[in-house]
Amino acid sequence: MKWIKQFTRVLTSYPIHLKIYGMVFAVIFLVTIISLFGVRISITETLSQQLDERIKSIASDVASKSSDLMLTNNIYALQKLVNDTINNNRDVEYVFIMNEQGRTIVHSYEKNNLSTELLHANNVDKDDLNSLVKFETDKGVIRDVAVPIVKGFGGTARVGLRSDSLDDALQNVTKQMFVTMLIVLMLSILIVLALTRAIILPITQLVDLTRKVAKGDFTPRIENFPNDEIGKLTHSFNSMLGNLEKARNEKEKYYKEILTRNRELTLLNSISANITTVAELRAVLEKFIGNLVSELSLNSAHIEIKIDNDYESFYHSKENCLVNFEKKYKQDDYCQCPNNKINVNNSIQLLVKGKDIGKIQICSANELDDYSVKILMSIGNQLSVTIENIQLWQEIKKKEKVRQMLLGKLITVQEEERKRIARELHDETSHSVSSILLGLKVLEDVTDPGQRQKQISYLRDLAHHTLEEVHELAWQLRPSILDKFGLKEAIERYTDEFKKKYPVEFDLILEGIDKERIRPEVETAIFRIVQESLTNILKYAKAKSVSVIIIKNSQMISVIIEDDGVGFQIEEVLNKDLSKYNLGIRGMQERVSLLGGTLEIESEIDEGTAVMVKIPFKNEGGELLDSENNASG
Repeated sequence: MKWIKQFTRVLTSYPIHLKIYGMVFAVIFLVTIISLFGVRISITETLSQQLDERIKSIASDVASKSSDLMLTNNIYALQKLVNDTINNNRDVEYVFIMNEQGRTIVHSYEKNNLSTELLHANNVDKDDLNSLVKFETDKGVIRDVAVPIVKGFGGTARVGLRSDSLDDALQNVTKQMFVTMLIVLMLSILIVLALTRAIILPITQLVDLTRKVAKGDFTPRIENFPNDEIGKLTHSFNSMLGNLEKARNEKEKYYKEILTRNRELTLLNSISANITTVAELRAVLEKFIGNLVSELSLNSAHIEIKIDNDYESFYHSKENCLVNFEKKYKQDDYCQCPNNKINVNNSIQLLVKGKDIGKIQICSANELDDYSVKILMSIGNQLSVTIENIQLWQEIKKKEKVRQMLLGKLITVQEEERKRIARELHDETSHSVSSILLGLKVLEDVTDPGQRQKQISYLRDLAHHTLEEVHELAWQLRPSILDKFGLKEAIERYTDEFKKKYPVEFDLILEGIDKERIRPEVETAIFRIVQESLTNILKYAKAKSVSVIIIKNSQMISVIIEDDGVGFQIEEVLNKDLSKYNLGIRGMQERVSLLGGTLEIESEIDEGTAVMVKIPFKNEGGELLDSENNASG
């Protein structure tokens, strides 16, 4: 059985189309051979019967024609009959006629070479119709028929017939069968070739496709064939590839998202620390710029960022990929890496509250994918948030410093004010009261009515003067008129005093505050802001005209104090360290901020200054008082 396994192994090792070709050829060959043998046997039997009947007919015809001629002993006619039979039947080998004694009378041989074996090869009884004998000769099978010439009289006619026609017929049939087999074989090969190609082509494509799939390529597809078994197989294979490709794409997408998120978190984590100072920010950016180039596989990266009103640069690049610093602030193609034919530059702007604070510039050998762009955008946002946090932190620290200085100033002012009050009470009021007491004592000793009345008038004037000093002292501590009559009267009273001290062109416009009172802290804040602004004008502005405008509507109260003085650099003054020179402005800002309002200062050198305050009523500290507290009440 071993050879069967080897044969099966060898047979199955050939390609499918060769197996089909061999199978078809074998079937056609066997069918043709079997058909040929069947046809030959059938034709041989049929033609043999026909030849038997034919030779019998020829022999009977010769016997019947010879009977009269033998009775008349007409040898000539008998010979002619034999010759005519030979000439009319090409496959007749011989004809001869024997008398009743068995001697040959005439024959078809040219010479008298009729053999004795032939004469005795076939004998017929005189009562039989004929006798058929077959024997082999060097000319093939000879059918020999002996027919009695006259039944019961004697004499025999012998005719020998060759099998030429039968052999020719069999040969022709064999040729036709072989030709037919060849034609059928050729047609079968063409049909099988077409069918084999129809079967093998999708299988070959499937094999090629499996090789590509084995290499990880899921994108090719096979053309859908008709809905036969192979068509269903290709359709299923295409569906399987579609599912595999979809699964791989989802897996790659998920992997990229994880990788991108990891890189994004890594980079964001490096700049998301609790950075509260500029020094910390510089240290973080120095380290972060290197991580940015490494994580995103960049050639170089450059961060330009505004710190303390100055732009600072942080830069990192790969080896042999330098940046032309002279160009980097002017052109986008500043990045030059000799090993890369193409250098792609991208820039991301950094914004804080809509203001430009810098940019991130990167240089890459390839276009950035969407994930890298997303990371850069996140980094840009994070940097903007970090800068904003630092600014807010610095602002908080500055406000805290302002608050501490204001508190210190308040304590100092309170102490100075106490000293001044003590000094005023000691130097002025106490002297006036002492003078009044002394005058009263003198008045007791005056007897002259004229002198007495004069002393009383003097003491009355002195008491009135002392009372005015006390009133002035109380006014300076807090204008009681602000509490008693409201903001309008207090502003008018204070501006009148200002015009007496500083005689310039003065415009005062007050609208909406003459009838309704507003919260005391708002009134106090506005009064102190006007007081601080006019004091600054008096000290520094050298103005020729001053305007104070206070307008109140249902939404807010607006205050504008402007002059045409020398002006000043706002940023320079505000960015200075806190001192007595800018503490007044900080104090105004603090007061407005506590009330939820805004304070803006506009100033130009030699053009003057305008202080603009807006305090909304709906926020804390700005709402109207009830009717019991209005000015007219």
